[in-house]
Amino acid sequence: MASREHPPLPESVRHGLRAIVFDTNSFPRGGLDLGLLQEWAQRALDDGFEVWVPEPVLWELAEHAAASWEAWRASTNRARKSMQAAGLRIPSDDPYSSRAEVMAAVDASVRSLAPSVRIIALDGDLAVEAIRDQVQIRPPAKKKSDVKTGAADSAWIRQVLRAADNDIASFVIVGADADVYDAFRGWSLPKPHMVPLQALQGTLFVLEAPSNETKDALVRFLQGMVGQPLEAGRTPDEDLTLGQVGVLTELVDDWEDDQIRDVELGPIRAVVGMNEVKISRRGLATAQVFLLVEAEYSGWRIDEDGTLVAHSSNIPQILVRDVLSFTLDGGAVTRARSETAQATAYRADNHAYSDPSDALNELIDALRLIPGAEEDLELMVGDRGSTTYTNGFDLVLEVEHGGGDPHWTATFTLSKEEWSATLEVRCEWDSLRVPYEDPDIFPAYVLTSDEAYDRNIPAEWAPAAWVINHMWPPEPT
Repeated sequence: MASREHPPLPESVRHGLRAIVFDTNSFPRGGLDLGLLQEWAQRALDDGFEVWVPEPVLWELAEHAAASWEAWRASTNRARKSMQAAGLRIPSDDPYSSRAEVMAAVDASVRSLAPSVRIIALDGDLAVEAIRDQVQIRPPAKKKSDVKTGAADSAWIRQVLRAADNDIASFVIVGADADVYDAFRGWSLPKPHMVPLQALQGTLFVLEAPSNETKDALVRFLQGMVGQPLEAGRTPDEDLTLGQVGVLTELVDDWEDDQIRDVELGPIRAVVGMNEVKISRRGLATAQVFLLVEAEYSGWRIDEDGTLVAHSSNIPQILVRDVLSFTLDGGAVTRARSETAQATAYRADNHAYSDPSDALNELIDALRLIPGAEEDLELMVGDRGSTTYTNGFDLVLEVEHGGGDPHWTATFTLSKEEWSATLEVRCEWDSLRVPYEDPDIFPAYVLTSDEAYDRNIPAEWAPAAWVINHMWPPEPT
């Protein structure tokens, strides 16, 4: 989505656009996401321009994939040796036998996306100039710890300029690599259009607010994903693909006792929010979504006698935030995938607050992520607030303050016509955290809710999940 930092390109620039250029740094952590590349190739084709992948970029993406394969093989080999020592059969599930084979497979996969993805072959004379740039440390080359680098960047940028007939306004580079700007500056050329992946959709296309019916379709699709398992961020039918989550090992508390080998997102437990919903003129919708999921980690735990014991455990409450693009057909969503191939995950359980008012503010902030509100619950008068949703539901929040435990009780009443339901969330002092009330030492005000216990949802998110479930009930399975 477009932002103040990356506003939409002027109409005149969009009309003259020939290509979107992908660099290695266009992808999260420099690793190829073939599905993402294919998605953008289709969008570009629909709007009459191309996706370009310079050949040196393809080589680098292939090498990164080979490095990942080597890391996977090293980890697998350790497990194989242990299985072999135990007299077990060793599964053979590696289709590749060498780095060269992996790189060739990546090369072939990207080239198979032609003609919507165009590989910009590197010309020999430009390769010579790129090597000279690095040897003589001409922009964009530089030294890193006395090692000269930059030939690859020089090669692909020079080749893109030639492919574009030196018309810098005719292409957009995906990324935010300052070295690219340095190259153009060093060559006394105008600054190119360069946009990070997360802002590309809003920069290239005119986005509008979608209809209420479209918003409903997006939420219903997400509700249909509840209960679905995830494998590598994908549901079994791959109708939902989440972006890669950063270092999931940081979500595990027992890091001193566990040597974490792997952490994977598991089943989706609840939809707790959706905002920033936009739709392009061609009907591609994007939205930021908030999902509660489980995670499972495995590794080794250090036993009391110092021995290593295989160990695995669930983390039941992870909040995942991602920007998804939704494909619609006849008003219904057929699939959704991460817009940037990158998501963010947080532990959503075990939260505590230093002050009861902080806990209440956190609760209200979560409610603002429920789509379709016509007004903000911030318009509370005293201890009462209400909001109306575009689908005809009304939500009333009443807060009653107590003198001790609970410190306050928030009662939510959701209604539509003759129907209504209520939910309570309480703020209590957790004496197991701190035996006496001194929150300056350790935060110990916590939120509790019967709904949280019923569905294993943190109380901070229970009202949002509860409201969304009533407004858009999941289809019976």
